[in-house]
Amino acid sequence: MRSQRRWRRLGRMAVVGSALALVLAGCGSGGSEGGGSSESDGTPQRGGTVTVDWVANPTSLDPLKYNVFGTYNLVGLVYNTLYRWTEDGGLENELATAEPTVSKDGLTVTIPVREGVSFHDGSALSAEDVAFTIETVLDPANASIWFAGLSPITEVAVPDERTVVLTLSRRHDVLAGILAQIPILSSEQEYLPSDTYAQTMMGTGPFKFVTWDQGVQVKLERNDDYFVAEQPYLDGVVMRTVTEDAGRMANVATGSADIMPMVPFNQVENLKGRGVQVEVTPRSALMPTIFPSLKEGKPTANAAFRRAVAWAIDRGKLVDTVFKGVAEPASTVLADGTPNWDAELGGTYGDSADLDQAKAALAESGVKEGTEIELIVRNEPLSVSMGTVIQANLRELGLDATLSPQESAAYLPKLVSGDFDLMMLSIEAGLSSGYTPMYAFSAMHSESSANYTGFADEELDRLLVEAIGAPADPAAAWRAVQERELEVVPLIPTVTARYVEAYSNRLKGHTASSLFSLRDLDRSWIED
Repeated sequence: MRSQRRWRRLGRMAVVGSALALVLAGCGSGGSEGGGSSESDGTPQRGGTVTVDWVANPTSLDPLKYNVFGTYNLVGLVYNTLYRWTEDGGLENELATAEPTVSKDGLTVTIPVREGVSFHDGSALSAEDVAFTIETVLDPANASIWFAGLSPITEVAVPDERTVVLTLSRRHDVLAGILAQIPILSSEQEYLPSDTYAQTMMGTGPFKFVTWDQGVQVKLERNDDYFVAEQPYLDGVVMRTVTEDAGRMANVATGSADIMPMVPFNQVENLKGRGVQVEVTPRSALMPTIFPSLKEGKPTANAAFRRAVAWAIDRGKLVDTVFKGVAEPASTVLADGTPNWDAELGGTYGDSADLDQAKAALAESGVKEGTEIELIVRNEPLSVSMGTVIQANLRELGLDATLSPQESAAYLPKLVSGDFDLMMLSIEAGLSSGYTPMYAFSAMHSESSANYTGFADEELDRLLVEAIGAPADPAAAWRAVQERELEVVPLIPTVTARYVEAYSNRLKGHTASSLFSLRDLDRSWIED
């Protein structure tokens, strides 16, 4: 029997290290947002395995350390969270039995924990496990991707086996939405970052981990003891690594795969013509973003140089040639469609390159024309196409720009060390969740483990804390964040695109999610 936890003081310390994740925001339950739907009027059928074709191998299976798109979707099927996002921006109870009770001053939050839930090893879920997970996230040594979201928590208590009480240092009105992202771990197992769960998974979710054949596939099977009656309907889920888009398209068109996430934008009509369900989710944000190295001595460590790069990018050409119109130019990390996004500031850099502004900023930086600059992109078609356009833009600015497509194993270590110039990664956000603005806080606040380059600006930190709290005028608070962001340029956004997914006609109860999620596979079934 687990001992009852006493109040514990959690020190507020800066994050040590940095999580290596590409996806910085919300995943939740699925719902219909886009084009066609595979919803069926029939009764759900038990049996069958759904095959999902990913374009990349998971970096790790660690549910707290990493948040790469493919990994997080695996996590969402194997683990549960306290709450669960719906497509319309609401929250459902999952491991919590009711919404949090919040004190009048907003600084004490009480959460009731569900009874009758078991981990996959047979141990019973209790409030102790919830407290253990929260404290694990808040331990700076673990550099969890979720650290920034829970950072206002200063104390965690378990007054009984079904109740967790959180004490905050400041109001945090999106806390429940953040808790809807964090998978609950068992307190029976010591957590070591990038170790305990690096190659295995063990939660309370609808599917149980079976095997990971690295570079090939991850296999899950139905959890017959799942706490939701009759669910899941599927026997299992297989997530395969298929690196070529042509192969993934052929698989979903012929029925050898059921779901193809991240459909190339120029192939939507092609797949529809082959009888495949394809959805463009309008309330999603896929933001290819340039991360500049801040290492001392690098030209990219200079804010004026970063502004020069930002002004030099021809965003309209990216929209037209790479995304086939399914995108908009972006100037700030806070994306078009996010609550309190400011259209004027969000469109600062315009639809086309402004070489006059870019060259003025380059002159201000003191960086000479002809300076060598390397742009690292992921070695896959979309990123290479974008990188080719941006490389040409930087050369027009007068820089000796080279493009380096690389595999994640090669470029991710550089992200933390700073041994690079410019690196393009994707930030992804589900715009229908009230949690959404938190990704901007996570990406830019100096104490966030998702602030990969270690950017630090006291004024931006202050503005982010005010905006993520409970300001009297949220629009003004986030406008101030965007204004400061455009001055110091911690990151260089390019465009805001939409998540596109294809899936087979035999898969019922599933739709493409604006929250970049496959969590509705716990409610989906195969109809022959």
